[in-house]
Order: sequence, then structure tokens, then C-alpha cells
Amino acid sequence: MPLWNERISIFHTSITPIILHTTTTTTTTTKATTTTAAFKMLLKTITLAAVMAAVEVSALPAPADGSLVVVQTKTLDDGGVITIYGANPASLTSHTAAANPLDSTLVRRCGSNDVRCDGNHVPAYNTCNELLGRIQNSGNQLNNDPRSICLNRNGKNCCISWSGDVGSVTESWLYPAARASQDRCVSEGQSALARDVQLGRGCVLQCLSDRPTGCN
Repeated sequence: MPLWNERISIFHTSITPIILHTTTTTTTTTKATTTTAAFKMLLKTITLAAVMAAVEVSALPAPADGSLVVVQTKTLDDGGVITIYGANPASLTSHTAAANPLDSTLVRRCGSNDVRCDGNHVPAYNTCNELLGRIQNSGNQLNNDPRSICLNRNGKNCCISWSGDVGSVTESWLYPAARASQDRCVSEGQSALARDVQLGRGCVLQCLSDRPTGCN
């Protein structure tokens, strides 16, 4: 009887370390796999954040035709970029025109904001909504012969541009025609051109699109 008990005890003692050794190896392998996966996920997150940061701070460049120059660029606290463009002094005589003065004939129709839609150069709807919200009650003055104001948000653009020289422009002046353009055209996946828009003492075309030029 003692011999049987002794054999059982020896067998139990010899197998226990094997089970413990196997469990330890499995646990170590699982931890290593989990650590590697976590590192790869962290690396992807850092890379994506770097790419998004590069997109966020990028402003639209000045048009290649030289008709406009960048007057001011402002990076918003949340990463969006507002860019204001003005007429290039070197191209004023050949590329730009003065706005029609408000004579007695124009007074009767200027301010009607007659909006037409187009399928080209369609801006991002949400970006336009944000831009409109920023200018609606804004008293900011756009100086240096301004021609357009654009918002770049996550690589998506919305620009309000106009066709002629009206001198300095108060941002809120741009809102009525831009709102009509947004509601009628951009909401339907199109860009917009509004005729007979009053800006100060001038009557111009005003556009809502994804570029700072082309409103003529």
C-alpha cells in the first residue's frame, strides 16, 4: 500500500511542471502577439494623424493664370484654413474689370441675386455652410482689392468669389447671394452663379464654388 501511494505521488509531481511550463509559454506568446498588434495600430494612428494635419493646414494656392494673389491666410483653432485673394496688380488691366456702378438703371434690379446652377467646380456643402456661418454677421473688412474668400476644411473647399472691383468688402455683404446659392444649387450638388449682386456701390456677379476664380 505505501508503494502505490508513493508511485502516485511521484507521477503527480513529475507532470505538474510540464503543465506549468506549457501554460507559461502560451501566455508569453499571447502577450508578445498582443504587444505587436498594439504597436502596429499605434503606428497607423500616428501616420494617419500626420497626414490629416498636413491636409488641415493647406490653403488653396493662388491661381496659375496669375489673375489673383493670396492676400491673407488664417488657420482656425480647429484646423480649417481661410484664404482671402485679391486681384494681382500686374494683371488688373487685362484680367479684371471694375464692377458696374449703381446708376439709375442698375438700381432697379441690382440686389435681385438671380441664381443659376452649374455642374462644374462643385463645392463641399458642409464646408460652405461653415463659411456662410462665419460671414453672416461678420463686420470684417476684406481689403487690397479683394476678389474671393475660401475655406478649406479637411481638403474640401468652398469659395465665394465675385467678378469686379468694388473696393473693400465687408464679409456680411457676401452672405445674401451666397445663402441663395447654397440653398438653390449647392444643396443639389451643383455650384452657383448669382447675377445682379450688390456689393457696396457696385453690381457684380457672385459665385459659390470650389475655386477662387472663374466668376465672370
